[in-house]
Amino acid sequence: MADTERLIQPGWHTMPEHVYHADPCPTPSLSSSCAKTIVNSTLMHAWHEHPRSPNAEPFQASKAMEIGKAVHAAVFGGAALFIIEHDSYHKKEAREQREAATASGAIPILAKDLPRIEAMAKLAEERFKGLYGGPYHAERVAIWKCPRTRGWRRGMLDTSAKAAPIIVDYKTTEAAVDDESCIRRIFDQGLHIQAAAYEEAMSVLNPEWAGRVRFLFQWQEQSAPYALSRPIEMGEAAMTLGREQWAIAGALWDKAIRTQTFPGYGVTPTEAAPPPWELTKWEARMNEDETLNGVAA
Repeated sequence: MADTERLIQPGWHTMPEHVYHADPCPTPSLSSSCAKTIVNSTLMHAWHEHPRSPNAEPFQASKAMEIGKAVHAAVFGGAALFIIEHDSYHKKEAREQREAATASGAIPILAKDLPRIEAMAKLAEERFKGLYGGPYHAERVAIWKCPRTRGWRRGMLDTSAKAAPIIVDYKTTEAAVDDESCIRRIFDQGLHIQAAAYEEAMSVLNPEWAGRVRFLFQWQEQSAPYALSRPIEMGEAAMTLGREQWAIAGALWDKAIRTQTFPGYGVTPTEAAPPPWELTKWEARMNEDETLNGVAA
């Protein structure tokens, strides 16, 4: 997509996933995944991964990601599924079909995985009907400008209510979906930043809902019995942390885009000090290891 073709305006949009991920904004925009990289690593890493970077590498989805995308499509619509009549991708023909399906915008799925996807989708559809109790948007793209810096932002929302400020993000996982596991996963993966980004999108594009947005995560296991987590609603403390990190990442990103400078880690020397557990471990060994007992330092 040439820069002259990037005429998209702020608002809610419907577009293919590959168009969204290529970044259709007039200048390189900040997404929540990019913000997570800035917060957890550096601007250098974020720019290297950004689709508008000349150094960006093609993304290869794992099997778990493909399963998740397929269930998303089955529940919410979007890309078509391309069924591959092979048991694995070991054969060249299967790999070629996978590459062709991905290039066409379809989601490649091995035939043996289709019953699992259908079973997951049936449970997820029932849950989302119950969560919203009425019609809801699915797979909408938000394009907006940051209210603080005027930098471009983008996000693809799994679902949002049509008549209320409610966002529910659906995720599948190979791991457990009990309350503790899901809450830990939110902060391990920086999902509180995603929640803050989407809250800002809805507040900017639907200002009548500003200050009233509710954000929930809904997980589902990828293995039988395909259990659904309880809906995990983001509390105010989690959102406050997410908003702060989203805002800081945005300020850093917009400055980097203006100056075309993407620094890595700092250059000021930092001191190495032993963490408390290293001191405890050594003290225990000095007391318990007979070869060290009584040795003068």
